[in-house]
Amino acid sequence: MSHHHHGDEHLLGDDAPAVLLLGRPNAGKSSVYNRLTGAHAKVGNFPGVTVDILSADLPLPGSQMHARVLDLPGVYSLDVTLDPGTDEGVARSFLDRVIAEKTRAVLVQVLDASQLAAGLALTRELLARPLPLLVVLTQRDVVLAEGRLLSVEPLVKALGVPVVAINAHDPSSRATLLTAIAALVVEAPPGERPTPSWSADELAHKAITDAAVVTEEALERRDRTAQLDRVLLHPVAGPVLFLGLMIGLFAAVYAVADPVSSVLDVGVQRLGGLATRLLGDGLLGSFVADGLLGGAGTVLAFLPQIVILTAAMELLDASGYLARGAFLIDGALRPFGLGGRAFVPMLTAHACAVPAIAATRIVRDPLERLTVILALPLLACSARIPTYGLVLAAFFGGRPVLQATLFVALYLSGIVASVVVSMVLRRSATRGRRLPLVLEMPAYRSPDPRAIARACWVAGKRFVRDVGTVILACGAVLWVLLHVPSPGAPADPHPTAASAMERSVGASVGRALEPVTRPLGFDWRINVGLLGSFGARELMVGTLGVISGIENADENPESLATRLRTARDSEGRPRYTTRTGVSLLVFFVFACQCMSTLAAIRRETRSWRWVGFVVVYTYALAWVAAFVASRVAGLLGLG
Repeated sequence: MSHHHHGDEHLLGDDAPAVLLLGRPNAGKSSVYNRLTGAHAKVGNFPGVTVDILSADLPLPGSQMHARVLDLPGVYSLDVTLDPGTDEGVARSFLDRVIAEKTRAVLVQVLDASQLAAGLALTRELLARPLPLLVVLTQRDVVLAEGRLLSVEPLVKALGVPVVAINAHDPSSRATLLTAIAALVVEAPPGERPTPSWSADELAHKAITDAAVVTEEALERRDRTAQLDRVLLHPVAGPVLFLGLMIGLFAAVYAVADPVSSVLDVGVQRLGGLATRLLGDGLLGSFVADGLLGGAGTVLAFLPQIVILTAAMELLDASGYLARGAFLIDGALRPFGLGGRAFVPMLTAHACAVPAIAATRIVRDPLERLTVILALPLLACSARIPTYGLVLAAFFGGRPVLQATLFVALYLSGIVASVVVSMVLRRSATRGRRLPLVLEMPAYRSPDPRAIARACWVAGKRFVRDVGTVILACGAVLWVLLHVPSPGAPADPHPTAASAMERSVGASVGRALEPVTRPLGFDWRINVGLLGSFGARELMVGTLGVISGIENADENPESLATRLRTARDSEGRPRYTTRTGVSLLVFFVFACQCMSTLAAIRRETRSWRWVGFVVVYTYALAWVAAFVASRVAGLLGLG
């Protein structure tokens, strides 16, 4: 049974001492939490933040006491400065608050024994906090299966805190954990601890040694790993396989998500039809059918992509392959201030930035992750293709070679721009230190299907709750802009869709923007198209179609292209020239014309500040680039 608490007063309420579970993501924290609490887990919500902190009451053995176990989000480091809204930031601010308010609490760090050095770096940071600490080593079975021994003594000696090694899947481990926690809760809080003088690597080597007798199973396992690594980490075959796998994954996102999305789409359209029948086809009916249900349709269309991508990422990560793929690509991306893990979201962004932004969770370094999120909107997603197609047909018709060249150039310029922006952001953000690429390769493991299913469920739920609400709100606002007549607009005796849009609030906004967009060759009609495309980039075609008096322009882009080419202003001059086409294409490469992407950025960075930053920098970049392109086109004699 899951209760939603609002406010963490409940989480840290009464006199029960708090047991805070901390650890790096994928260290096995959830397994330890589930083992401790059994089915008594309930979800508590941190006030104003949607990261779930799981909490459960736990009777301690040998006493009448209860403790409250809190499962905090995974953290790689407590010392890298980070936006307080991210998962890591939430865990950190929670810990800081517990310390500041002198709450009675103990820390339990869950550490993956098969990646000991990486986890010990976090242990060093936790030792600096004035709270009792227990270190719990998981994945002991993985270490043993590799034919290595895990000894706890060197760790206890060096760390000066209790250390227990468990296999979280073994029910008997619960008693071990409870006894260790109870002992810690009863003890007095720690005084000043000596500053640790050990290095994480040395300590890991001391604690994990090769077994004197290596079992057959361990030898086999080592051989298997070595054989797989010979292929998967091969300097030529490795990257080719990784690329192939990524592109296959990418195709799967499309192949599976598209039919599911179309089914959902039909459902939404049926509902829209029902709404129109019930409410009539006036403004209200249209608002519900197009404004609200249209927005809901957009949200649902992304849902299959998010779930499939989450499943794929979790599989790759848990199996131990993602670390290897990242290692292979790492060298190529290093000069740009990005690591190998950034490659996966950047590739995904060519289908759609929304699942790609969710996929940045696999990037370990918090600062790098933010960099990737901020640079992703520049990569050309598939939704820009209808607009590219329309503009290329309208202004470069009959020149197939030029059209193809421009199309490729548009794609490449998005990639170049995102890499350059990443470099600039990394240079300007030196205040956060880089996390080194940890080169210890995890063991190959068979992923836990339950954990993957849970990750998909959480990702889907979060997406609908956080991104969905923003998309719905934006969709409603856009509908109002494009359909509601501007105050003071003259009455229209013979309304058509085009004349209604011409009198809309959006058209007034478009006209107001003309002084800014005139140097780029855009009039209010194109501005309204750009407004419309904010709902979804492919709407640019539809919106321009309505304004040009052609309904269903998406189905018939050819006639719209002709109409744009032949449009004349009041003095008979062509309204749009080839230069307009060039500048519109360039503008579209850089501008973040997409409310769903912004909603996803808000979801992952938990701050409107970064959303504002993306809007400002992409539109500024788009304006400058379009202005330059338009001038260059003029110099080249393109009319």
